[in-house]
Amino acid sequence: MLCVTGADSFAEFHEQLQNSFVQRDLVSDSMMLESPIIDFDSACESCEPIVGSQVIGSQVIGSQVIHGHDVPTQQHCRNAACRNEAWDWHLLPDGLLWHSYLADPHDSRMSLTVFQDDNDGRFWDAVLGGRFGLLRYGTGGASNPRGVQWDLQGAVLTRLDMDHSQDVESMDYRFGTEITAADGPWAMKLGYFHVSSHVGDEYIERNPTFQRINYVTESLIVGGSFRPTNATRLYAEFANAFIIAGGAKRYQFQTGAEYAPIAKVAMKGAPFAAINLNFREAVDYDVSTTVQAGWSFWSPESERRLRFGVQFGDGPTSQFQFFDRRETYLGLGIWYDY
Repeated sequence: MLCVTGADSFAEFHEQLQNSFVQRDLVSDSMMLESPIIDFDSACESCEPIVGSQVIGSQVIGSQVIHGHDVPTQQHCRNAACRNEAWDWHLLPDGLLWHSYLADPHDSRMSLTVFQDDNDGRFWDAVLGGRFGLLRYGTGGASNPRGVQWDLQGAVLTRLDMDHSQDVESMDYRFGTEITAADGPWAMKLGYFHVSSHVGDEYIERNPTFQRINYVTESLIVGGSFRPTNATRLYAEFANAFIIAGGAKRYQFQTGAEYAPIAKVAMKGAPFAAINLNFREAVDYDVSTTVQAGWSFWSPESERRLRFGVQFGDGPTSQFQFFDRRETYLGLGIWYDY
């Protein structure tokens, strides 16, 4: 099925294309029955403008040369009504049904943020991580897939002190596995994740009286998200730790909102904005707020995103070795999201 806008003009184009095929005797009547079908009755409210092409022949229509049987096709459509793909099993599938939260500083991705806090400290926060699918039952491909998928995710979240020769101040390790599902604007996840926090050797050398803690959580997690429009996502998740140590406590809740429209020209990108609110029992549910805004480049083939922007944070730190420390900061960042 081809998703189109401007049905009248496209119908005229298709009629001329068929007439041209008949006049040139390039196709038989039986082949004409197999020509692309345009279903104008199907709902396709969320389709992007038609770009790209599909090779079906080489013709001249009016003043337009159709090289290699070229017919415009749609590049991307998030509306499930526009996608009539059969569900099947996919080993190591392309793409994800659940994507990392844009403004969550503790999620699995690749990123680098440089910032200054309210105590005039300057730091790098570097995240080395990612997420990928192991098995999916659903539609294929990375573009707006539907179904149920088993994922793995993990990251190392490192803080470097710029005022002390880029010394490692602390590191948090995160890994987990999730069952995710998506259909249309709805998505959910159910899984497990581990977090452990460690202090850098250089920090211990500079602060010999510091007593490190063995902050550890082993948690079950459930989350859900909804897209009111193609450009927006609302989400919430709840984690219940069944193993805790080093000052950690059982419950954690976070929620947020994202605005990230699809660029009409992918290479030009589009603006984005996001906010994440994290509430942890370990800090008496004192909210940790992270706000981001900037410019992003999104791939319709992989649904991965590269972003550049500013980040503001206020509340308990995201480095759990110092979980009871509060910080307010402003910085610049680059993020590669899965």
